Amino acid sequence: MDASAGRLSVFDDVVRKNFYIRFFYALYEKSPGFLKTTLLIIYGLKCYLSVNWASRAEGEIAFFASYPNERVALDHLRRNLPELSAAELTISRRNCLGWPALAALPAFLACVARLWPLAARLSRRLHFMPACRVFSTTAFYLRFGRLLKQRRAQAVFIANHYSPECLALAAAAHRQGGKVLFVNHANATGNKVYAPPLHCDLAALTGQGVLDAYMENGRPPVNAVFIPPTSPQAQMRSHFNPEGGLSVGIFLTALTDMARLEALVAQLLESPRVARVLIRPHPVKVINEDLSGLCTADGRVQETGGSLLIDDVRLCDLAICGNSTATIEVLRGGLPVFYDAALDSCGHDLNGHLHRKLVPPLPERLDEAALEAVAAFYDDPDWLGRMRYFDASYRGDEAEMFRRLAVGIRETLQDSGLAPLLLTPAAAPAAQDEAQDEATAAAEEPRRAEAGEKPEARPWTGRRLSG
Repeated sequence: MDASAGRLSVFDDVVRKNFYIRFFYALYEKSPGFLKTTLLIIYGLKCYLSVNWASRAEGEIAFFASYPNERVALDHLRRNLPELSAAELTISRRNCLGWPALAALPAFLACVARLWPLAARLSRRLHFMPACRVFSTTAFYLRFGRLLKQRRAQAVFIANHYSPECLALAAAAHRQGGKVLFVNHANATGNKVYAPPLHCDLAALTGQGVLDAYMENGRPPVNAVFIPPTSPQAQMRSHFNPEGGLSVGIFLTALTDMARLEALVAQLLESPRVARVLIRPHPVKVINEDLSGLCTADGRVQETGGSLLIDDVRLCDLAICGNSTATIEVLRGGLPVFYDAALDSCGHDLNGHLHRKLVPPLPERLDEAALEAVAAFYDDPDWLGRMRYFDASYRGDEAEMFRRLAVGIRETLQDSGLAPLLLTPAAAPAAQDEAQDEATAAAEEPRRAEAGEKPEARPWTGRRLSG
């Protein structure tokens, strides 16, 4: 994956924006082979020493997150499953300076002779960042193996299936006979890029679209149970006050096209209906552009970095997204979304939102006709089914979904198999499925009648063992 054109574009973008990484990139590229290998070994040592237990607390499950969006996903599960006995692993440069790191140093130095040929091979074959990431996976694996032996955790819970840290932790846990639990930190449903396999025993996924993306390349079978995304649900707010000014949110992802963003902001400011433009950057700061030049002194254009996604959603009347996976949570929060394919260079309709008619394309002008059209788009009775493909919990029983997840985790830890919980569509008892669908439909009927909604197709319950 890291050698793909798309990932290399992201790496080049990171190098351009970050002085620290750019300095070491230049040093690495101008160094002879021996020094390149030495730099990889040093980087691996830093990675090795940077992880440790967060405290002395022990539990059945060890949670680990590298980035804020991963932590949000895991904290969401821990809040809704408080009965789980959990410990926590952390990653930080500060860990490199503590006594646990000093005690772990001899074990890494003892492995340098074995690690050197791998580092040398990577330095010859890969660019700077892919070489660092692949080599760091081995370093993290060595460290996680030692850390897991110190505790009695039966499983690890991760929120990323392609980062070096999480790949290494999953491999270390499996090597020691433990289980790996996974939750997706983003609603990534793109099927135009390589999808790494899920090295897990149970996956808690937010929708069928995510599961289909993971299975796109015929990867090993995935035991999956559906869960709600991290943000709360709200009624869709697609009808606008004809007299009031609108707050328009622009939600960015990686590889933002700054020329397009500047043109879009200028276009919105020219509209008499737009009172304010809020720009939310990607939560991973290292890939963000400098937006200070776009922000205006009168407050009509503001950057919203640092706030929770749902807080930004509540501040807006309308959203514009490119290929951001936050689109699902924005819609879930009741905010109508226009899709702008030119807002980033990730690829046209990467996540399939436009193709599946989840969002409409951004019109040339944000006038009354466009606002009436977006209201009609989200009033379409079929839109609910399209939304549930991406968010299986939308207008559903979230407490029941967490109950199923808790059962699945317990059965996974007990190594008793997942068949009672997650069944293939072909093997699922038809009567049981119909009874559950009928119960779901019956529970929704009073609310639909009160709201004057039309009857709709019964939602899929989300029980599945795919493969």
